[in-house]
Amino acid sequence: MAAPDRVRELGSLRLAGATRSQVLRLVGAEALTVVAVGTALGLLVAGLNLAGMWTALGLLSVRTTIAVPWTALVTAATACAVLAVTAPAALALRRRAAAGAGARE
Repeated sequence: MAAPDRVRELGSLRLAGATRSQVLRLVGAEALTVVAVGTALGLLVAGLNLAGMWTALGLLSVRTTIAVPWTALVTAATACAVLAVTAPAALALRRRAAAGAGARE
């Protein structure tokens, strides 16, 4: 979502001498970092919620096990990573570097 807002910054990087592949790697690394942090925070919140529910059920003398659908979680995280890397990179490099550097906000 932020790629169209960063056209000027990415254009400046290109004018400063960064190659197209360096800009793509930068955008990809930032996107993967955001996906990794989001995934970690999501797992933390879900784990705390599951731990609270498991404890509450234990107080009610209900024995239960926690089954985590790891394949679904990995699939969702992978899909988010693929979308996060490909979509902004395509938008970021759509314009010429000089046009992006002179863009007004």
